[in-house]
Amino acid sequence: MRELRDDPPAAEVLAGQHDARLAPPRPEATIQQSAREAQWWRIDAAAPVAVDTSPKLVLRSPFLYRVEAWVPGADAPVRHALYGEHADDRYSARSLVIDLPAGIPAGEPVWLRIEHRSTMLTAVSVETLDEIHRQDLAHVAWRSLVLTSLAVLVILALAFWGGTGERSYGYFGAMLLCAIGYLAAIGGDLRWLPWADAVFGTSAQTNRLFGCSGVVFSNLFQRSYLDLPRKLPWFDRLLAVGTGIAAFAAVCTLFGDWPVFSMAGNFALLYSAAVLLVASAVLAFDGDRVARVVLVSWLSLMVFSFLAALQMMGLWSGPAWLGQGLAGSFVLASLLLAIGLLDKLLQLRRDRDHASRQAVIDPVTKAMNRQGIEERLYREVEDARERAAPLSIAFVDVDRFKEINDCHGHSVGDQCLRIVSWRLRNQLRRNEAIGRYGGDEFLVVLPGRRQDEALSIAERMRISVNCRPLSTADLELVATLSIGVAELEPGESMASLFERADTALYASKSAGRDRASAAAPQEGLWTV
Repeated sequence: MRELRDDPPAAEVLAGQHDARLAPPRPEATIQQSAREAQWWRIDAAAPVAVDTSPKLVLRSPFLYRVEAWVPGADAPVRHALYGEHADDRYSARSLVIDLPAGIPAGEPVWLRIEHRSTMLTAVSVETLDEIHRQDLAHVAWRSLVLTSLAVLVILALAFWGGTGERSYGYFGAMLLCAIGYLAAIGGDLRWLPWADAVFGTSAQTNRLFGCSGVVFSNLFQRSYLDLPRKLPWFDRLLAVGTGIAAFAAVCTLFGDWPVFSMAGNFALLYSAAVLLVASAVLAFDGDRVARVVLVSWLSLMVFSFLAALQMMGLWSGPAWLGQGLAGSFVLASLLLAIGLLDKLLQLRRDRDHASRQAVIDPVTKAMNRQGIEERLYREVEDARERAAPLSIAFVDVDRFKEINDCHGHSVGDQCLRIVSWRLRNQLRRNEAIGRYGGDEFLVVLPGRRQDEALSIAERMRISVNCRPLSTADLELVATLSIGVAELEPGESMASLFERADTALYASKSAGRDRASAAAPQEGLWTV
């Protein structure tokens, strides 16, 4: 591979008039035309290429290059491109395939005139038709897997974002959309679209816009996911620099195809990758679970992105499979991050459920508080009405509890309430509930129980408390209960049910305490 960094007339080049101006042979069979819009390349075979194997000249990952090829045995040049009228749909978009009808005889070169400037590295090889078909099948399968996987993850991310309002899911989905656009633009996967040539095939602006925007959304996602503003504010400020450079390059790309903005975008990528790698490593070393997910999932993508950026900046020449490795690392990183995001979603749900449970739990007795037991009773009343099933409640009051608090202090009183609560719960079935309704009052909800059954349960609860003293650290205190029981009647409101149970409770107190009383039927029901 030797390049002529000029664009003289074809007749002069083919006649050998500019051979003396050819650059020295390249160490590898690659093309990278980042300095000029049009120039020539001379390809000499190390050994003659026979025609009996149906040889083809293959240019991998050509992206925007538009090629005119003068090959041995052909009377006129053939034109090839990934997009536009010279695209060859007999082969996959992984390469341009140039026929060699006469092979490459000894001493005869292949001349390529290539238009367009690109930082992409294009590998050149001679392959048989069978090899090309096998590699095309593998390429199509691989690209289908990559793009389909990314598309599914985009849908999931956006669905989670819409369902939870969590911004990190939105940034994650936007990042994946940019990744799909970037991979499809440089890989030619969308060249079958009628407008693909105008959007993707005329300049590098579109893929540069996808790339820079992807860096912006990636940084925003990682910032939110790692919670850098709170955990590592200094790294957050460093990352903001890379995000700003990438955003500036993306905006400027809309107004022109200048290579300086490609350099800025690649610098932002390398800089941001380094900051995020160090930040996630610091957090992971401190035991941060999210940072470990990022470090494991993002490491391969960071490495491939770093190498690709170095290659595009002309600082390194990588292998031909680097582009496919970059695409695969996108899928691997995105899949692992999606699992991490799902785990975070589950943790958020667990935290929310825990907070919800704590909101209805009495801190002293660990039974439900007034709000929790009233909500439970409301649900049970609605269910009883729908199924025409019985439902009873019991109001429980600890007799002379104020004397315990006054004589022994509130800490002893709280311990007594905990013991009473435990003993009451031991008399209930799993579907029955108890809550602390007031200072020393408990409300017990008994779904499926008639009043006579509820009264029997109330008796068991009363006996469970007065049968033995309440043992605290230094004291043994005797306690008794007064209980009022009522059954929900057809058409009765919750307020009426409460009032009848409360009336029965005070009837127990008036009769001398340490007893359970059943409520009388309500004559004039409060209906709802």
